[in-house]
Amino acid sequence: MSDHAVCTYLALISACLIGLLVSGGCADETAALPSIRGEHPRLLITSDDLPRLRRQVSAYPEVWKRVQDAALRPPRDAGYSDARALTNAALVYLVSGEDRYLASAVSLAENLCRHHRLQWDASPEALFALALTYDWCYSALTESQRQEIQEAILHLSDYLHGLWRHSDFNNHFVLEKVWPFVYAGLALHGEVVDPRVDQYLRMGSDYLHSNLLPAANAMAGATGGQAEGYAYDSWGYMRPMALTFEAWRTATGEDLFQSCTATRYDALWNIYGARPFDRRLEHFDDAELRHAWSGSDEGSFIYLLARRYRDGRSQWMGDQIERPYDSCLWPIILWRDPELAPQSPEDLPTARLFDGLGWVLMRSSWEADATFASFQCGPFLTGHQHLDNNAFTIHKRSLLAIDSGVNAYGEEAKTDYRTNYYSRTIAHNSILVFDPDEAFLGGAWAGEKSGGANDGGQMRMEGIERVGELKASDRWEVGKIVAYQTDPLFTYTVGDATRSYTSAKLRLFRRHFLFLRPNLFVVFDRVEATSPSFPKSWLLHCVDEPAVEGSVITITNGPGHLTSRTVLPEHPVITKVGGPGKECWVEGRNWPAVEEEWTRDAGAWRVEVSPAAPAATDLFLHVLETDGSEIAEPGAVTLLREGGNVGVEIHAQGRQYRVTFPADGIVAHLQISEDGRTVLDRDLQ
Repeated sequence: MSDHAVCTYLALISACLIGLLVSGGCADETAALPSIRGEHPRLLITSDDLPRLRRQVSAYPEVWKRVQDAALRPPRDAGYSDARALTNAALVYLVSGEDRYLASAVSLAENLCRHHRLQWDASPEALFALALTYDWCYSALTESQRQEIQEAILHLSDYLHGLWRHSDFNNHFVLEKVWPFVYAGLALHGEVVDPRVDQYLRMGSDYLHSNLLPAANAMAGATGGQAEGYAYDSWGYMRPMALTFEAWRTATGEDLFQSCTATRYDALWNIYGARPFDRRLEHFDDAELRHAWSGSDEGSFIYLLARRYRDGRSQWMGDQIERPYDSCLWPIILWRDPELAPQSPEDLPTARLFDGLGWVLMRSSWEADATFASFQCGPFLTGHQHLDNNAFTIHKRSLLAIDSGVNAYGEEAKTDYRTNYYSRTIAHNSILVFDPDEAFLGGAWAGEKSGGANDGGQMRMEGIERVGELKASDRWEVGKIVAYQTDPLFTYTVGDATRSYTSAKLRLFRRHFLFLRPNLFVVFDRVEATSPSFPKSWLLHCVDEPAVEGSVITITNGPGHLTSRTVLPEHPVITKVGGPGKECWVEGRNWPAVEEEWTRDAGAWRVEVSPAAPAATDLFLHVLETDGSEIAEPGAVTLLREGGNVGVEIHAQGRQYRVTFPADGIVAHLQISEDGRTVLDRDLQ
């Protein structure tokens, strides 16, 4: 947007735009509008909240001083920075009534209205700040100031409406299609004589109720989570979703928080996903490699969730977040309840199944030196997911068995690295079955047309565009957790990833993953190919070059240490792949990421374990140990064969473990003895 004249011109052609809205939007223009509060403020704040907010100012004087400082910053970029400063200025004026903050808000708003450059990510933020300013400062704005903001909000809405609509399961969908139309419609309803206002309100309401809420619950299931991983969740998904729910609640009275498991359990999902040794979120899918909670992302909504659910876990999480930016502190004033006690995770179970995603996150304790692990086997819903069902990670004191790669954004990375390595099975701790005739035309998502390397992994998927498709087909359900059980002594999970691979090469891939606290893991795989000529490889990724001696693999990363012993196949072929020029080696060539975006933590090495002789069906059985190498000692691990079942006996951690896995099925059996006494003896199912 260049100036006020452009906004005026756009208003004159609104009739033409309405035709586009009706043809291109998803809302029924005859649908009833929600009942909306008639007075201002009504977005995030109502007049009933003002006494509480003034008490909040007294409860958090240092925070309030920083919010005031952020509110008086002069216009700068007509983008993110000005939008954040504007939100602060409007809030401080609403609470204090001081004219200097109104003057700052007007100056910042005018700069956004007249000089904002349209961008898919910055324009929703500009619209958000302008809508809040219009609402919070309404009674103090002149008619011409209101009109300029009205026109800017509608212009931004028109631009965002014209953008491609992402999948219901993609964070961009919330930021570009739900948040802007809800805020535009709620802010301007009843005051602007322009049919776009109610059209956008209907559209936002429809997206909110028919797409966002059911898609969020489909991913979160009964326990929480979001399919694209932690970094993609916070900024572009959970933040706009939570803030949109709140604006909807204050303006219409309808509380969507109470019917959303994604928001209800967001803190638990984040708490379980934070690695003990560095407090960073575990690396899944296209997320940033070293994502940690930030004041501008998680900090913008976590106290809101704490207040809506009276949730001490959310309150605790919010208190752990560093907040270096003054412009991002205003949510503390709005929502942190000084009377809600933070509840640390120390009394939580040490494992949790996130059933909608098919993720299990587990640890040995809530201490900083705990062993941490993840396992996943679930649906493929969106293009930011990877082809990594039945993959696991294990860490203690440092990154050990890793989810490899870095989410590089350069053009070369998009066309080659991501589609041929990063999003593919070969970059994860899963299984490869190599059919030389299999054709791969892209990466994880079928919309990626480049690529072609045959990694032997899981098949390229069509992501789900609309949440209604879940009921029409089960093609998205390519992986499933078929067993889960947790106990203070162990966590057991079984993933069936058979449908993740093309049926032309694979009949079955079932992985049993058993965590014996505090440091032991047993991984048992049954893999049935359609031909004995298809080689199979068991993958283990790490940061630095591992050591291989016989059937024992040793991974060291600073203070961290992981030992892996191959029990089956009995005569394994163990191959190291990696190092300079082979960090992303697939089918005879390297597919490197953009060099400046690669970091050491992305990992440069992997180990491939394969049977010595070809067979249609192969069993892989591995015992892994963090923080020691007891299992490398002679006699510490013994293969068991009992009828058609196989298993291991392990002497480690001061105990004797006997675990057997069925030849077919999911019910394993675990016996633990200590000092000649049976501690546990049960089926795992």
